[in-house]
Amino acid sequence: MSEIKKYDKGFTLIELLVVIAIIGILATIGIASLVGAREKARDATRLSDFSILLSALELYKDTYKGYPMPVTSGGDGPDISTQGGGGTIFSDSNNPVYPLFINKALQDPINIQARGLYYQYDTNETTAVNHRNYVICFQEEGEPKLWFFYYSTGVSGEGANCPSLP
Repeated sequence: MSEIKKYDKGFTLIELLVVIAIIGILATIGIASLVGAREKARDATRLSDFSILLSALELYKDTYKGYPMPVTSGGDGPDISTQGGGGTIFSDSNNPVYPLFINKALQDPINIQARGLYYQYDTNETTAVNHRNYVICFQEEGEPKLWFFYYSTGVSGEGANCPSLP
């Protein structure tokens, strides 16, 4: 009979290091794909909130014959997703569309001040026009951080910034 030597049992140090390296590479790939999936999920939430908001703005216009004036212009809303403001698209108080036209106060899923604004809203503000058109935008998280925009006229698209009204 042949004698079994001590060093023939188990794995060598090199084999263990190779297995650990492979597990590390697979874990890194998994974590990287998870981060991208989270960004896409938050962008999907923004797009869903966006469509709810578009419907609410149209209902508001049908009722009041114009769109709500932005807070920055002296109106009740919306200044959308202000930095450090909790991410609400419209505030809970003095909110022109909630709860009459939407059933919940919409909120950006992340809204961290260092990352900037994710939603913007503006109307045209002349005496002759009186808030008859608007542009609303949200910033996607993925690179190159494009802005998705929608005009009340039905024109939509993506760009490097949120366009202003013509």
